[in-house]
Amino acid sequence: MQNDVIPIWDNSTKKQPLKTADRMERAWLSFMRDGTIDSSIVRPDIANSWRRCYKQSKKSGIVPQSVLKEHQKSNELLIEVSKPVLHDLFNMLNKQLDSFSVMLLDAEGVVIHRINYNNNIVTLGHLCDERHRGTSGPALAIANNVGTEVIGYEHIYPNAHHWHTIGVPIHDSNGQTVGVIALLNTTGQYIPLTMQIVSLAASIIDSRLHRQKLLMDVSSTVMNALNNAAMLVNEQGIVVCANELCLNLLETTPERLFGNALSEYLATVNNQDLLSTLAAKDDTFYVPIKNHDSSRRHSNRICRVDRQIIQIEPQETLFMLTIKPMYQYLLNKSVGEQDAFAVLAGRNKDFLKVIETARKAAIMNCSILIEGESGTGKELIAQAIHRQSARPGRFVAVNSGAIPKELWNSELFGYEEGAFTGAKKGGNPGKFELAHKGTLFLDEIAEMPLPMQVSLLRLLEDKTVTRLGGKDSRIFDVRVIAATNRNLMSEVKKGNFREDLFYRLNVVYLKVPPLRERKDDIPILAELLLQQCCLKNNLERAQIDRQVINVFCDYDWPGNVRQLQNVIESSLVQDNDGVITSDDLPSYLLEDSNSAAKAGKLHQVEEIVIQETLQKNNGNISKTARELGITRKTLYRKMKKIANG
Repeated sequence: MQNDVIPIWDNSTKKQPLKTADRMERAWLSFMRDGTIDSSIVRPDIANSWRRCYKQSKKSGIVPQSVLKEHQKSNELLIEVSKPVLHDLFNMLNKQLDSFSVMLLDAEGVVIHRINYNNNIVTLGHLCDERHRGTSGPALAIANNVGTEVIGYEHIYPNAHHWHTIGVPIHDSNGQTVGVIALLNTTGQYIPLTMQIVSLAASIIDSRLHRQKLLMDVSSTVMNALNNAAMLVNEQGIVVCANELCLNLLETTPERLFGNALSEYLATVNNQDLLSTLAAKDDTFYVPIKNHDSSRRHSNRICRVDRQIIQIEPQETLFMLTIKPMYQYLLNKSVGEQDAFAVLAGRNKDFLKVIETARKAAIMNCSILIEGESGTGKELIAQAIHRQSARPGRFVAVNSGAIPKELWNSELFGYEEGAFTGAKKGGNPGKFELAHKGTLFLDEIAEMPLPMQVSLLRLLEDKTVTRLGGKDSRIFDVRVIAATNRNLMSEVKKGNFREDLFYRLNVVYLKVPPLRERKDDIPILAELLLQQCCLKNNLERAQIDRQVINVFCDYDWPGNVRQLQNVIESSLVQDNDGVITSDDLPSYLLEDSNSAAKAGKLHQVEEIVIQETLQKNNGNISKTARELGITRKTLYRKMKKIANG
């Protein structure tokens, strides 16, 4: 092979021997003078290149930035695979060479990635073929599709006569040349085995390209067999491949999607947020998909994403993402295959922690206490826990605040026929009995009368029920989930709730955050609630204007998710064209939103004035307070508020 050239260098001095250099110089001068080549000195591949380049006008050697970006875009996989190899090659050489460049060229000879060391000769976009750079290692690698080393006067252009250049082709799985790995050594210093090292680097890139191609083929086969949209994404959030269903969902083509950041197709999710989500331990998350047509004013589609991690190498990970629109999930909910927690959509970190704990607790048989303001979805979480637990019994809900205290025993334990005046013929089972092998949900547990708390405590301890008026006792398998909108520990301290019962119920504790503390979930929740409302009422799919989402995010929602659901339902009644706009919203919502916006602007103005006055007075607190007409104490308080955001 022509890779195995014998270097015309003196290894003891690391310089080209004078005699050899003189012979090569004379051969070059002879060729430049009359076009004759001394074949005893000039190698055949060099001679052929000289003839091709002879008296050829040197063309401009750098492509425009726009063209460079196109070349880099079409070779993203090659660049991604080659970068770590080029970096390793650079680290090997920078200990031995004082000035060099390691380059990656595409098949047309354009430099699409490079690492320079103590020189700026090579820039991105340089063209390194024979027409632009004459005879050189990279140019011959492109022309002959073989690894080539070019030394000193073998370069046809005079400015390269003290250079040492190497080019080795990179091939895809079909044997086609897709690029060249190249080295420019400008020092006139020879390093043994450099050609072999560069060739090894090219071989590593070849094998990685082949492996990626095999992975893509296998992944494409797997994804195309799925009934849902699916894609492969790397650790940088770049889409590697996707199936046809995914392309349809994102309303795009392989050319536009592959090699691009997935975040470009997501609304209100930047790339850093996406990378954090991919790296988190949650295997399920929710994202809003952008509408393809930016002129459409309505909201984005909320999708559930299930993630699988594919570990290729210790330092290389891919993510298989299966994407399903929540509207599709709601339509198929009756199938019973889906995750029970899927309807509890969100990406707020505090909320996700609650769901993660609930998911773990679902498979256990322990009691659970859920605290949270009214309307935060405590019962929805309890229902999801029950469904996920796969307990065969029923989910029985009891509103503790709605039962008169004299009826508590009969409601909870049931009664036999004739137990009291008005008792049903044949008796009646209690809620605990009805929940056998299932879940008893005690809502508003803080409202339970103290005498009944004693009975509940005993019931939780031995699971034994005796109906009112009955003689026989029976043991029932019931899981208890309690919920309250109060701080139950505070109620214990006030003497309103038994401490022993509190600890019996509080085996697993879930604190559901109010909606005002998870505003990042509002776009997802609004879309999900809208879809649920449309399905429940047999309405055509409606959309939400983007301005309405902004209004929702500005509002504090004292009634939490339940209030948001009510607003969406009332807005659907007002809507006439399938898109909920600000005109369809309750007036109080718009008034509060405007007040919040004005308050925010005033706060920003105040912050700017304080900072500018402090700066003008070189941080003098007393002088600044006097100019602002406030006390030092007030100024300190406002400064602390500014510092804390």
